[in-house]
Amino acid sequence: MGAIDYTSLYPAVMIRCNISPEKTSLSLSDPQPEDPGLVPRTLAPLLEKRVTLKWRTPQLPTWDPRRKWYKAQAAAQKWLLVVCFGYLGYKNARFGLIGSHEAVTAGGREALLRAKEAAEDADFLVLHMFVDGIWMKREDCSHPEDFQPLLDEITRRTGLPVALDGVYRWIAFLPSKVDSRVPVGNRYFGVFQDGEVKVRGLAARRRDTPAWIAETQMALIEHLAQAPDAKFLTDYLPGAFALLRKALRRLREGQVNPEDLLVAQKLTRLIKKYANPSPAARAAMQLRTAGKDPQPGQRIRFLLTHGKPGVWAWDRPDPFDVRQINTRIYRKHMLRAAADVFQPFGISPQNLALIIDDHVAMVPLFSDGGIKKPWNAPGLLAYNPNPI
Repeated sequence: MGAIDYTSLYPAVMIRCNISPEKTSLSLSDPQPEDPGLVPRTLAPLLEKRVTLKWRTPQLPTWDPRRKWYKAQAAAQKWLLVVCFGYLGYKNARFGLIGSHEAVTAGGREALLRAKEAAEDADFLVLHMFVDGIWMKREDCSHPEDFQPLLDEITRRTGLPVALDGVYRWIAFLPSKVDSRVPVGNRYFGVFQDGEVKVRGLAARRRDTPAWIAETQMALIEHLAQAPDAKFLTDYLPGAFALLRKALRRLREGQVNPEDLLVAQKLTRLIKKYANPSPAARAAMQLRTAGKDPQPGQRIRFLLTHGKPGVWAWDRPDPFDVRQINTRIYRKHMLRAAADVFQPFGISPQNLALIIDDHVAMVPLFSDGGIKKPWNAPGLLAYNPNPI
């Protein structure tokens, strides 16, 4: 299964369709403008440099130190281009216009639909789409070069640069937490053929997740990533359960460094503006009592503790008693993060807790009377409640 994405889709649409406040926008089918507007003319060199970096990086061997340097440069170019798109819709922007901003998103949707149509015309099964990316499979496509004809066709139909994000051994798309029947575009994890893990939308990617939870969740995914193919994934479940049990045992026995349990949340308003103070606001109140002056936008670090107020601001000057740490709530958060990893296997959060506590044996785990094996496609784990 392969994943392709447009290289800086929105900035590319701005250049291709000549979207600028002083110009009339074009469609993806129109010829390239002879007189580009101010915004496209400014963005073109940045996009050209990023496309070059994205093209060069996969051609280097994995050991080449330039790969890391090229990726860092490409990331810097990406954020420069993203900011330009956002500024186009900013109400006080000198060269902004909300109509132009909306034209960019419309062009992005059109480009994604054209990519989907090109993939289906080439007999690919489209599994998932999100903003600027599309995941698809075809039985005879298992190497990067197999996808090149499709990339060329998408570029021909849209006039936009597109690249192969990678070829996966397996990938799992997670459903909405509100309704498990509905897929969510930006919550997935998987492993490329070279063993590199990709994670989006999970706790490990959130800045407010305690390091202990983030590292354990990534350890679970990296353990499963050792499976050479999706059909062998169940062989790695016992080891993943063992990793989770070990992490929870360390928490229970007080072996986790308190700094690895810190939650870091942003203060969104003045303390006095909170009608029902959030944990970050309650921690900020403690800091204010200690003579500090936390302001909106500042990240407040705190531990979750027993009793009221339920938090301990880490930057308080007085000493902290580790016995106050609420291990029960940390265990709850850890099981919730781990449940996202095990959900594609049909393991509910409730069953996961029983398995970890050894109340459910491993033998009937995938029998008819136990937890169901969720995927049907041999050699592929692409868990999506409603594939496209």
